[in-house]
Amino acid sequence: MAIIGFVALGAALAAVGGAYLVADRGAALRQAALAEAVSVRANGLLLDLARALHQEWRNARIIARDIARRDPSAIRSSLDLVVGDGSRVSWAGIAQLDGSVTSSSGGLLEGVDVSQRPWFQRGLEGDFAGDVHEAVLLAKLLPKREGQPRRFLDLATPTRDGNGNVTGVLGLHLDHEWALDHLRESAKALQIDVFLVNREGAVVMATDPSVGSSLDLSSSRAAMAGATLASVETWPDGENYLTTVIPTVAYQDLPSFGWSLIARIDNDAISNRSTLAQLLPFPLIFAVVLALLTAAFVQIFARPFRRLADSATAVLNGENVYPYESRSTAEVQTLSAAVAQLQGKSAISVTPKTTAAAQDR
Repeated sequence: MAIIGFVALGAALAAVGGAYLVADRGAALRQAALAEAVSVRANGLLLDLARALHQEWRNARIIARDIARRDPSAIRSSLDLVVGDGSRVSWAGIAQLDGSVTSSSGGLLEGVDVSQRPWFQRGLEGDFAGDVHEAVLLAKLLPKREGQPRRFLDLATPTRDGNGNVTGVLGLHLDHEWALDHLRESAKALQIDVFLVNREGAVVMATDPSVGSSLDLSSSRAAMAGATLASVETWPDGENYLTTVIPTVAYQDLPSFGWSLIARIDNDAISNRSTLAQLLPFPLIFAVVLALLTAAFVQIFARPFRRLADSATAVLNGENVYPYESRSTAEVQTLSAAVAQLQGKSAISVTPKTTAAAQDR
């Protein structure tokens, strides 16, 4: 019983220490799982958005590359095909070197001077992706979205003649609402919140509209600097989120919009119960193994000592018993031999007394 009590005490102490270690390890596992979840989901969402933007960019590059071999009517038809129903691309057009639009989807802005627009100026220099902005020249020509002014993302690339000389700029206005809806649908499916932030710290797109147009967080400052970050942050709503920053939004040859992506997931998205459930088998296995080892120890080591003690007691009481023998350990063998000798001496001492009594008779 002393052995069992000692093992029980040791098991209790081990259980207390194990509970602390399991809780600590569970918290670490939970944090690692959250970090992995938000990182993997954010990268998947970013890839999905960048591929969607790249699809429109590829269409623009095809037109710009083949423009030298097309007549004006074919060019306009191609631009109309790029725009389609206007759900993704709101406008596509080509401006010559002086900034006047020569061909455009639906004929919108043809003959208009766009030389002061950033997409044209930057497009003359090379491939360009422009940040979100409100419609300027197209504001009165395109219908509003739910009563709100239209907002666009710009893509532009130079057009060249057969000798490779720049002849103008092909520009696309992508609908901001389409990109935002795409972002929100993907984020909802992945159960995370995401925010696209430009280098000035402005929130370009957000799946949580309550955040506003800017963020004052370590993650937003990292995004402005184009740096990576992963940490638990307290957001303006007072809740803690595991937050990660992906410094660039890029895919193949898509020009950079200058965005970083901030993604967050609720710090309670993975419960302690689920992480503890992963660790629970280990203490259970330990308890079973400890019980089996204790039973084996008692059977192999403790029980022989008990039986030897019973034999020694019987010999001392003068009982004619055969001493218990065991070879389980060297100690038990020594004690078995000692009890056997004790039994032999007891038998010798009894025999003379018996003989003397017979002679008296």
